[in-house]
Amino acid sequence: MGDYLRLLTVSDRDIPLAKLQRAASVGAVWSVDHPGTLGNYLAVGPELGDLEHVWATIERNPVGPNTLGAEEVAEFIDSLEQGGPSSAVRWLSDYLETVRAIYAVRVYPDSIARHENALEAVFAIRTALRDAVGGIGQWDGQGFTNEEDRLIWIEPSHRLTGRTSAAVLDETTGEWVNCELNLDDAEEVSAFLRGDVPRPLGQRP
Repeated sequence: MGDYLRLLTVSDRDIPLAKLQRAASVGAVWSVDHPGTLGNYLAVGPELGDLEHVWATIERNPVGPNTLGAEEVAEFIDSLEQGGPSSAVRWLSDYLETVRAIYAVRVYPDSIARHENALEAVFAIRTALRDAVGGIGQWDGQGFTNEEDRLIWIEPSHRLTGRTSAAVLDETTGEWVNCELNLDDAEEVSAFLRGDVPRPLGQRP
């Protein structure tokens, strides 16, 4: 897992802090001043105010003219041709042009490793974010997910492992075809990158 899990959304609504605090079954979520920038960021950790052992931080970057968020979106668009499938490249190019905000969740693996349920708590808060504002995911070292949080784009140079929920866009209908992708299977990964559905849901290997 990379250091950053991002949520890119077309919504610019505010998310009540209490909503995210309720999502954390363990640990705490709190607001921290962010010197030099507008607003603040959120910290997720074992105890309220314990910045020394935080599991993750969450920063909201608006996307507009001359913003850090706009620079990030431009970089993402430029990187799309390095991966596939091509149908996802086209879909993501259009979607990214409409993004209004980026929620960057930075995880701290060393701190997470010291607490059995820390990773589960961080993912629960990310899920609460996605439920509140929608959007697509960008995972460092993995790729992009669609609005259903299924993997839709990968870069061939990344060494991905395991099984994951994925989807391939049918550009004829505009619908996503859900599938299970075995990232350890080179043939399945190649099929996915070509835009073929490697294993539709309900079909056994």
